[in-house]
Amino acid sequence: AYTMDGGEVGELEFENFNAAAAKVTVRGLNVHPGYAKGKMRNAMLTAAEFILRMPSDETPQTTEGYEGFYHLTGMKGTVEETVLSYIIRDHDRQKFENRKAFVRQLAEELNAENGEGTVTVEVRDQYYNMREKVEPVMHIIDIAKKAIEASGVECRVKAIRGGTDGAQLSFKGLPCPNIFAGGLNFHGRHEFVPVQSMEKAMMTIVKIAELTALR
Repeated sequence: AYTMDGGEVGELEFENFNAAAAKVTVRGLNVHPGYAKGKMRNAMLTAAEFILRMPSDETPQTTEGYEGFYHLTGMKGTVEETVLSYIIRDHDRQKFENRKAFVRQLAEELNAENGEGTVTVEVRDQYYNMREKVEPVMHIIDIAKKAIEASGVECRVKAIRGGTDGAQLSFKGLPCPNIFAGGLNFHGRHEFVPVQSMEKAMMTIVKIAELTALR
């Protein structure tokens, strides 16, 4: 099958990130600030230390292509408790596993410095790279390439720096690469899709139907 969840005209994708979410909980101890010396443990400051120890050159704004990253997506805290929300991404499965292990290791280091139980980490896998499920049936990529080119546009195979429903479907037994939809500036206030791009996407899926229909 195919999803239509891609970006610019001509894009065809059968690789995506391996993805996980990490919830980092930092616990502190709140006392009256006038009598806090030697007693208070500010969870927000410990959380800030956690953030500073994460690789500053492995974030969405410093990576591209097949480079993975850690992305701080949310933070909420008080002196007593602070929670950091991260997403972890990498195309390579082993590097992905190493990234998850690094987050846990960093929590252990801070616990060694601040006391056991100060930092806890919950990591939850979200989806995996569909490439391993598509590669055994690469004829579905050849079909999509022919259809895109027959629609009058150049086919550009690229890896998704994100996820797609096709990844979930692929791991449920339905290999499912991704075809362009023509949208631009995703996840921002200036997101849009030209009608002409939608027309090319429509022509592509009609051509796939023609190429695969029983005759």
